[in-house]
Amino acid sequence: MSRDSPLNVAAALTVPPLDQGSVIAGHRGLTHEVLWVDIIHAPAESFVRPHDLVLTTDADIRQADVREFLAYLVSSPAAGLIISPPPELAASTVRDLLSSLVSLADRHEFPVVLLPWEIAFADVQKNLLPLLRPSIASAQVEMAIGRRERDAGDWNDGDWKEFADAFAGALQELASAAGVTVRSSVTDDLVMSHFSSAATKSAVTGLVESAQRLSGFPENLVSWVLLPPAHGHAATVAPSVSPPAPPSVSTPVPDSPVGPRQFAEVLRQHPRSMATILQTLQPLIDYDRTRRGQLVHTLEILLNEATNISAAARALYLNRHSLLYRIKLIEELTGLSLKNPVDRFQLEVSVRVHQINESRIDGPRHAE
Repeated sequence: MSRDSPLNVAAALTVPPLDQGSVIAGHRGLTHEVLWVDIIHAPAESFVRPHDLVLTTDADIRQADVREFLAYLVSSPAAGLIISPPPELAASTVRDLLSSLVSLADRHEFPVVLLPWEIAFADVQKNLLPLLRPSIASAQVEMAIGRRERDAGDWNDGDWKEFADAFAGALQELASAAGVTVRSSVTDDLVMSHFSSAATKSAVTGLVESAQRLSGFPENLVSWVLLPPAHGHAATVAPSVSPPAPPSVSTPVPDSPVGPRQFAEVLRQHPRSMATILQTLQPLIDYDRTRRGQLVHTLEILLNEATNISAAARALYLNRHSLLYRIKLIEELTGLSLKNPVDRFQLEVSVRVHQINESRIDGPRHAE
């Protein structure tokens, strides 16, 4: 599918894993153009942009306020709506609950799609964003985001950190030589490079490809997305003609006596501290497990971005309203405020220790 032609809802439904969805209403609206793919909580603030393909999370359609929110969406200028009903609901129950929504969507010629519960919205968004048609706004790039590919072979956390840091350093040098200012940050899953003044897409693509080759960053370890100012559309960085060779010399790791990971490791081994950490994050973990949420990941990115709402929203591919809704949930479930320095410190430590535990759990799985 060419990115030079507009993506409409019908075409989006041919892209895995969205191809497993079924259209239940608004068939005449399948020609609506899709300009962005947005994940929005239901219910949430009434915020949607024209031509958004909306994927609703926590859409328990048994709740009246959720059905009201869905009715608002099908009357909005969005391109279409993707719903994943809870798995415990029978098909007949779903049809009964959505009967009024179906008739409303047909009147508005607004496509509504049911998607199996087990399909992750993040996978839908990841596969559709690169297909969006470039616009005049996307000729400028504000941020380049590289997402770590979890199924890219036997690469472990140490490999990722080494390559990502080497890439960030190479990009810094190349950008400086080209007269472009860039600031990069590395998390467990992302490399985020923010350009102080938006550069052209061709310039950023060239810098990213050159930095990837120079640092020996394996192509299969990361997928890139370029974000323009104001979040208009995303564009992918084309792979290099030939795969880069691995670096001949490993990037040295600073020998600091007590870094954040060592500090978190000490707390992890202390029973009382560990109990506090588990108690802090458990409500978020339970929420994510039972309602297919991403509150723990959202908190991680938010803290990585020093609670900068705009930067965190970019990294999570969310609009500000959806991120603020998640923050509200995090604070309500934990009873802690991100505006309070003491509470924020407790959340920060809890997240870092949780990351260590998760890496220890995932490690044996990857070894297998």
